[in-house]
Amino acid sequence: MLTTVFRLLAKARHARAFHPRGLLLTGELTGSDPFPRGAEVVVRLSKGAGTGPGKPDVLGLALRVPTPSGDWDLLLSSTGTGRRTRMLPKFVRRWRDARLGTLAPYRYRGELLWFMAVPGEGEPPGRFTLHASGRDARWRQVAELTLRPREDARPVAFDPVLNLPPELELAPRWLATVRREAYEGSRRGRRGS
Repeated sequence: MLTTVFRLLAKARHARAFHPRGLLLTGELTGSDPFPRGAEVVVRLSKGAGTGPGKPDVLGLALRVPTPSGDWDLLLSSTGTGRRTRMLPKFVRRWRDARLGTLAPYRYRGELLWFMAVPGEGEPPGRFTLHASGRDARWRQVAELTLRPREDARPVAFDPVLNLPPELELAPRWLATVRREAYEGSRRGRRGS
């Protein structure tokens, strides 16, 4: 049923079910485990519902991170930062007011990890710092991202279900199943099937 709902929404929009349009950029990511020490990444900045300029929305940051075992599509949305609020979307008007998190954790080396991006100056920002936390919601910086215009205009379909290295697992498993169904529906809707 969830697959059908997301398929119909994407079909009606002629775009992704959520974060239908965005600004594609490229970036330099410098980080520590699980991020590469240095990598060229593809980035999309977007609004969840696609509301107009200055209107509240759930802001989104998508990164395609190359890893030795395959691409990792890391998708973050504006959220709270506390132990419970990091799992809830948050509507904001401006990038500078947003903290963009993964909403749900990843399982990495037997531990649960949440990720969060903090924007720098500008609307939209040209830099982000990336942070990670475990169950305790104590955030520590793990990477920096510097953005620049992208010369390649081809669209990119970010998908955290299809583009996930084997050392990372979406958690919890029941939510990973829901996400798989939602993304499958959105993919089908964009294809018109």
